[in-house]
Amino acid sequence: MVWLLVSSEYVKKHAKTVFFVDLVPTACNILFIIVVGLYGFSTGDEAGTTFIVLFMLIVMVVVNVIIFIWIIVRIVKVTTNKM
Repeated sequence: MVWLLVSSEYVKKHAKTVFFVDLVPTACNILFIIVVGLYGFSTGDEAGTTFIVLFMLIVMVVVNVIIFIWIIVRIVKVTTNKM
């Protein structure tokens, strides 16, 4: 919303960057669903599916926390004009 509504080119540039960075977890979530679905339906192996689900959930949490912290740091830098 900020990217589309704000008039400052400086803020628009950073808002656009954050928007595209937010697409990373979305792409990972879609990949997660596809991998678990294909593996689970094709093998029927419950233990293997459970391992993949737990591993990918841990990866998703780590990716989301890193991106969340990065976005907060960027917001603070942009609002204080330190970039």
